[in-house]
Amino acid sequence: MSAPFAKDSRTTFLAPMQDITDAGFISIVSGYGAPDFAIAEYFRIHEFYEFEPDVLKAALDNPERVCVQFIGEDETHIARAVAELRMYPQIKMLDLNLGCPAPKVYKKNVGGGLLRHPGKIRSIMRVMRGEWGGCFSVKMRTGFEEDENFKELLECVLEGRPDFITVHARTVKQLYRGAPDYSKIRQAAKISPVPIIANGDISSADKALKVIEETKCAGVMSGRHAVRNPWIFRQMREKFDGRPVFEPTLADVRGYIEKLHDHAASGKRRMKYVDSRLKKYINFIGASVDEKGEFLYHMRRARGIADLMKVCDAYLVENGNADKKFSPEPYPDVCSRPNHEGGL
Repeated sequence: MSAPFAKDSRTTFLAPMQDITDAGFISIVSGYGAPDFAIAEYFRIHEFYEFEPDVLKAALDNPERVCVQFIGEDETHIARAVAELRMYPQIKMLDLNLGCPAPKVYKKNVGGGLLRHPGKIRSIMRVMRGEWGGCFSVKMRTGFEEDENFKELLECVLEGRPDFITVHARTVKQLYRGAPDYSKIRQAAKISPVPIIANGDISSADKALKVIEETKCAGVMSGRHAVRNPWIFRQMREKFDGRPVFEPTLADVRGYIEKLHDHAASGKRRMKYVDSRLKKYINFIGASVDEKGEFLYHMRRARGIADLMKVCDAYLVENGNADKKFSPEPYPDVCSRPNHEGGL
């Protein structure tokens, strides 16, 4: 099977983010202007794996558009999981995670950790490609500690005959820090016979178009910036088509937060402390609310959902703020994560 899009299609993807981009969140973002495709949270494949129902739901709700993702290192268990996935014939796409940079993940030699072992990548991909007849893709980074061997890693992945490849233009050890090296995307697009999707700081419609034009990639993938700005995929399509780009106001953002609140307070994943889950999303949103980061400062110190919503109202709809424009880019000196990990 080939990719469901061409190399010159300017395709848009919602990136997978664990405990963020579940079925409910994909539905919310789609309501503001759906991406062409999305990748669901990964299934961790090991001896005692199971397909978590909430994660599976994301793919089953929209199987033509949402891709299942595996992360693992044991070929036997992966083959067994692929066979089980075939029991859901409506699911069309399967992705292998070779890019997760979380230390607790790569230290188990899965995700981005596999980029240290090209032979293992070949073996896993041989099994997955042999067992899966649908669209098969890989999401990777440019290297583990350094990116000097990116070309060799890309060629290794291409040997596995994927239908398309997503490249996050940072190494695993970079996490989300520092500027992505889009020259690696350009290199991949030139070498690869299959479409290349660019990932890493795809922060706005302007940035998306610039990356596509400069690298000749087939499209872009956005994760953290799509949490920050759910209109981003609508804006991308408008920009690509040469139409006026929608500019949300802070009042629109307040409506988005209300939807996130309803999502956080419902379903099987609801938390005892809804405000804690909601803050996961608002940490990203706040990077575009005010240039001094005052909204984030007070949001993080709110206690309980009522206090949190008062802060949201004060900065988004009260005091003359409702009609202010929501910045399409994060403000440069505002950190979206309280641990200063940095980078969206």
